[in-house]
Amino acid sequence: MLIKLMGLFSHLAGAREIEIKVEGKRRVGDILREVIPRFDEIRDKIIIVNGKVASEDAEVEDSDIVKVMPVLSGG
Repeated sequence: MLIKLMGLFSHLAGAREIEIKVEGKRRVGDILREVIPRFDEIRDKIIIVNGKVASEDAEVEDSDIVKVMPVLSGG
């Protein structure tokens, strides 16, 4: 599985992309907690699995592409 990290998440993980091997199906939130330090401290985030917005409960497998980014606010 390829994980693309944007903004603060790439800083926390120390990489813009991480490739990992996933056996079977797993919840995307569990995987992101393993590879991104302090993942749960960022409350507003967008998770995209194969081009579609997903929740942390979405199941992913090894062939999926995940993108995660913080929600930006301001104006």
